[in-house]
Amino acid sequence: MPSMTPCCGTSVGVIVTDAAGRLLMIERGWYPVGIAPVAGHIADAHTDAAAAVVAEVSEEVGLTVTAHTVVADGFWLPNLCASPPSAIPGHRWTLVTAAVTGELAPDPVETKGARWYTPGQVEVLAGRTLALARGDISDADYAFEPGLEPVWLELLHRAKVRSALSGELTAARRLYTTPPECYWDADRGVEVPAEQAAATLNA
Repeated sequence: MPSMTPCCGTSVGVIVTDAAGRLLMIERGWYPVGIAPVAGHIADAHTDAAAAVVAEVSEEVGLTVTAHTVVADGFWLPNLCASPPSAIPGHRWTLVTAAVTGELAPDPVETKGARWYTPGQVEVLAGRTLALARGDISDADYAFEPGLEPVWLELLHRAKVRSALSGELTAARRLYTTPPECYWDADRGVEVPAEQAAATLNA
């Protein structure tokens, strides 16, 4: 098996809302399980955050970014992703709001679909994530009916899209720092057990 590439440690999150105040989100196709705005790595495939914004929105939901504004930049969170972690696990984030055009066309591999969510629906999703954090629902129940991707409780709070209590952020952090059982090998299009991925990285 070829060596897997560790995470680049940089991410961009793209907050897109429509005239009715609904938030565009995808259901992620693999770990971390959840529903979230478009996001992706920066340094592994893009020249900078601006290029990543345009590319990730196009790739994940088929829309064209016509303008974007940085709302938070350069902050680090210890959230893990589907790539084996870098030497310091986590990501340095850039958050943007963006205007888009085109017809919604979610990627069938990277996503399990995409749609617009009202603020009330976002609250319901956040509540489900917090129920998982409290142990009120199982991992299997959550996977069957996901809530908000845990790190986005923090990210939407930082972007002032949704307020979160400190206890909620602490609970979310416990979820998004839990390693996955498998990592995603994008080159081969398969999931690789975490122990096997670690062996290839350390070889």
